[in-house]
Amino acid sequence: MRVRPLVLYFFLSTSAIGASPASAQQTAARRPASERAGGIAGSEYVIVATDQGFDAPEQVDAGLVNVRLFNRSKGTQHFVLLKVDRLDRLSSISDYLKTGDWNVPWINRMGGPQSPPPGGVSSVSMVLDAGRYVVAHLPASPGTPGGPLIIEAVRELSVTRVSGPNVAVALPPTEATVTLFEWNFTIEGPLNAGRRTMRIDNKGQFEHRVAFARLLPGRTMEEAVKWAEHRSGTVPYENVGGTTNIGRGRSVNITVDLIPGDYALLCTTYNPLSRKLHTQHGMAKLMRGRPQSFCLMGRRATPVSTDALPMATGVACSSDPTTRVIFGATSLERRDLTQRAP
Repeated sequence: MRVRPLVLYFFLSTSAIGASPASAQQTAARRPASERAGGIAGSEYVIVATDQGFDAPEQVDAGLVNVRLFNRSKGTQHFVLLKVDRLDRLSSISDYLKTGDWNVPWINRMGGPQSPPPGGVSSVSMVLDAGRYVVAHLPASPGTPGGPLIIEAVRELSVTRVSGPNVAVALPPTEATVTLFEWNFTIEGPLNAGRRTMRIDNKGQFEHRVAFARLLPGRTMEEAVKWAEHRSGTVPYENVGGTTNIGRGRSVNITVDLIPGDYALLCTTYNPLSRKLHTQHGMAKLMRGRPQSFCLMGRRATPVSTDALPMATGVACSSDPTTRVIFGATSLERRDLTQRAP
């Protein structure tokens, strides 16, 4: 008679031990942001891209979401998260996106990770409300000179509401902010070498994106813009991150690794009204980095020596909004933007 309690106790203990991993995973999945491992706020949504496609979860908690792209392919991979306010089939949404005309009220462009180099990681943080989303795979196609983005794959993503009181969620503060508008970039706040998280604000009337591309030794800004627009020849830069298309009025945080050197800031969003890329409207800028600071160089009408660069970042080298300067290896070209508006 005394054996039964011991047997029952052993059975219950064994059952609890066997169930603990699943219970722990469920608890971790719904754990408040302040209690997540490593002290990182928000949920993580991990995309792994290979030459055969990509893997990503089908569900994530609403609120602050940290999207991380692991590029395990040999090429360039971009992804964008889209909030879809219609019940169309996924195949119909994919067909519609392939037309290149995304300027419809029922598709909201939330942003996403711009491609890192093969083997690298790109990170974008955003605030997502509960609802239906799709994840669109946007590889750069060297055979397509400009035109609409090529949609290689689209998958469903369900963003679910977390139980508990409704609390307003905001992006974490950053030291630097990159503002996008027609047809320019500005940077406010200190931006130094190292791993940096910065806010990307779209203050324009159109959707925009920004790619941070580190120029390879001996390559020029002009070559970078030409390759981004026509995709021909050898790539003159290395992608280090950024965000894909975000709708007007939206913001995301990006994390990039910056080392001293020259960078091209590029917006290659396709404008269906003018049938041009935004770079063709002048939305390309050179960012020159020194160990102490980085400075935007793209709107000066005269060359600037490296020694003359301002040490306080966030200060544009010129406020002239009608010219864009492309720094070549030995020359400087001035382009008039007033003739290139859509």
